[in-house]
Amino acid sequence: MGSAGVALAVGAGLVAPAARAAARPVAPLLPAPLLPADVAHHWVRAAYRAVLLENLTPPAAARAYSRTALAMYEAVVAGMPGHRSLAGQLSDLRAVGAGATTGVVTAPGRARLDWHAALSAAAHDVLLAVLPLRAPATRPHLDAVHAEVVASRRAAGVRPTDLAASLEHGSAVAARLADWCATDGHAEALARPYTPPTGQPWLWESTPPNFRPAIEPWCGTVRPLVLQRGEVGAEPPVPFSTEPGSAFHDQALAVLEQSRRNGDEERAIARFWTDNPGSFTPPLGTPTGLPSGHWMLVAEQVARGLDLALDEALEAYVRLGVALNDAFLACWTVKYETNLLRPVTYLNRYVDPAWTTVVNTPQFPEHTSGHSVSSAAAAVVLTDLLGEVAFTDDTHAERGYPARSFTSFDAAAREAAVSRLYGGIHYPRGIEAGLAQGEAVGRLVLQRLRTRR
Repeated sequence: MGSAGVALAVGAGLVAPAARAAARPVAPLLPAPLLPADVAHHWVRAAYRAVLLENLTPPAAARAYSRTALAMYEAVVAGMPGHRSLAGQLSDLRAVGAGATTGVVTAPGRARLDWHAALSAAAHDVLLAVLPLRAPATRPHLDAVHAEVVASRRAAGVRPTDLAASLEHGSAVAARLADWCATDGHAEALARPYTPPTGQPWLWESTPPNFRPAIEPWCGTVRPLVLQRGEVGAEPPVPFSTEPGSAFHDQALAVLEQSRRNGDEERAIARFWTDNPGSFTPPLGTPTGLPSGHWMLVAEQVARGLDLALDEALEAYVRLGVALNDAFLACWTVKYETNLLRPVTYLNRYVDPAWTTVVNTPQFPEHTSGHSVSSAAAAVVLTDLLGEVAFTDDTHAERGYPARSFTSFDAAAREAAVSRLYGGIHYPRGIEAGLAQGEAVGRLVLQRLRTRR
């Protein structure tokens, strides 16, 4: 399956609604199940671009994507007869009024709302609320995307009064969600000072070549969406040892030996799934949309390939967003509880001072692997909703990396996980424990989140 993603440039063109009119007529007043999902896909791409511009941390990126997906879903759920609001299901998010689809705000005159315009307003406004807006280009990018959607809806024949009501509804949803987001503890966690513990040889230290401070050390205090704080742990690392022949020494040697065995394919996999945070100050890193963004674009590409209707696509995005958000919170909790040093630190200190990694080691502790946790959680929820779907992923086409094809979401998740061994930045145990942790997160999301009536 190929992808047909919208370009990531500011103001990139929407897929023309007329191109799909034969399959699903595009007109105001239709219920969401009869509408195409192009505007939702466009906003997923726009959110990826905004996260890249803002150079967010992995947990902050997952938070931004989950809120974008939630805003779009809640803005449209009143027009989705087979689906229910997530108000009352997500932590501390309460519905207004009564009824399963009332949502976080009451949808006025729902039969006259244009759902594409409403979701665009919601996505635009909630991103402005949850992003730090450090990059000068971020706000103009989001404004341009929203303006283009509004213009396209006006050109499609949406009456001015309906368009105004739709935009007002979407903005009201975003405002309610922004107030809720402001109470999740994320701002407080970012502001809290942190001094990495020292005095033991197994403790994490900042790693070459960037030697940055620890990223989001208090992330475990942030309110999850469907989990409880610290609810999903992980198998611990093997006992630390510097003795040759010990289990931990063997873990480190496995990283070293894999780096020596790497061929073109392994190095390509390591680069394709790097998805690391970048840096705005020297030494510069390469910013990406982060692992959660990679999985949001996987969902976008698959949704396009399956020609999902608007309600189906929004359901996939919101379930995935919730899983990614809580996967990163669970992972980061374990990371800073274990505070385990990275392979490059161990190998340089005890085995080979000249050894280096294939990809840069991110600036946070090793156990568990964030790629493994988030990818496994993503695979669980996407497989449950969409099945064993084969797809081709061209997320990093703009960066010059060839597309990769997969037989299933699980196959992609396992490649994403092992890519961290190929890259030299995780021990095998951190990857294996991360996959199990992510699967547990995904299963709990499936148990606790009800998007269908």
